[in-house]
Amino acid sequence: MTTALVYDPIFLEHITPRRHPERPERLQRAMAVLEALGWLQREGLVLLSPREASEDELALAHDRFYIRSVRAAAERAAREAAAGGRVSHFFAPETFISARSYEAAAKAAGAGLTAIDALFKGEIDNAYCLVRPPGHHAEYDEALGFCLFNNVAIAARYAIERYGLERVMIIDFDVHHGNGTQNIFYRDPRVLYFSTHQAPFYPGTGRSDERGEGEGLGTTINVPLPATTGFETYEPVFRQVMAPAADRFQPQLILVSAGFDAHWKDPLANMYLSTAGFAQLIMIIIKLAKDLCDGRLIMVQEGGYDLQANAACVATSINLLLGDDAAVDSLGPPPEKPFRINTDVLIAELRRIHKLTGYRMRNAPRPDIAKLRREVKGPETEISSSDPANSNGKGTDGSP
Repeated sequence: MTTALVYDPIFLEHITPRRHPERPERLQRAMAVLEALGWLQREGLVLLSPREASEDELALAHDRFYIRSVRAAAERAAREAAAGGRVSHFFAPETFISARSYEAAAKAAGAGLTAIDALFKGEIDNAYCLVRPPGHHAEYDEALGFCLFNNVAIAARYAIERYGLERVMIIDFDVHHGNGTQNIFYRDPRVLYFSTHQAPFYPGTGRSDERGEGEGLGTTINVPLPATTGFETYEPVFRQVMAPAADRFQPQLILVSAGFDAHWKDPLANMYLSTAGFAQLIMIIIKLAKDLCDGRLIMVQEGGYDLQANAACVATSINLLLGDDAAVDSLGPPPEKPFRINTDVLIAELRRIHKLTGYRMRNAPRPDIAKLRREVKGPETEISSSDPANSNGKGTDGSP
């Protein structure tokens, strides 16, 4: 198994204001943990430097005028910084730009393309793109929620255009709904977008009845979940909704918007997943990729704002991609909570909405009908004429 870690120090040069949650330390801590574990030199892990996505490649998912406005804003920030002014400048809601932000964002978008090229050349089996700024909130012509370019959307379109893929699946388990990704593919039947996210919550999109439009109807699947939802709900959602939806779609490549802000330690959200819980969910995705698309799987960093939790989840993801099954977890399980979701009702409703009721996965083992009948009826007992009692419970002479 060969796994690529796609990373470049330029990602640390995207500067946000002091105390902003999306800061360079997120990636610095993750790389420090990987170094401390000795995994940057680990057999099977290859380090790839991402190329910068060209304007044409960025335009696979974005308006050209918008792309040039991001570049121009970074150039203005560079001039002001050189003159001794501010380093980081407001660009859009929750989103800032500094002198090298365009370069960082273009390489963050290029990381997925670098991984896709290596994957289809047979050089790697899967990849983790450790990038910032994140991408899934970025719209076709608008920055939003820390995001400048939609890294996963650009990667999906690139795989379709460059390698002729007909079906790409995006799995987004960031705690915030990926409004940008959904909107970019809302009418595109070639991309199945599946999202689990806290609701009601930022950015306010991602209702379960948002299913796509036109030819894309049915290729958007949203699973909005209330605060404090934990693994006990995520796991059946993944197995009973996400997995059969993927099986029905038959993707040729799976991309993951890997946001770890649903971790119980994350300061921006209120979900109750642990690192070990994330590990179990990622293993479901890895198995799905092996079953459906020869293991072709690329994970791309999105959110995750507790430095320790995010770093542990990044390290865990890479360990799982390399074929191990252990989580790197020093934080333990989430706190106890006073209630649980009725998961059976949730699953049944999601399967109804997305026309999965009664759907049987193609690789599911067929039931042993004879065994099931024996379990229901019990063992059969042969009664002979020599038995002291017949089937009516009477003696052979007819007496009780």
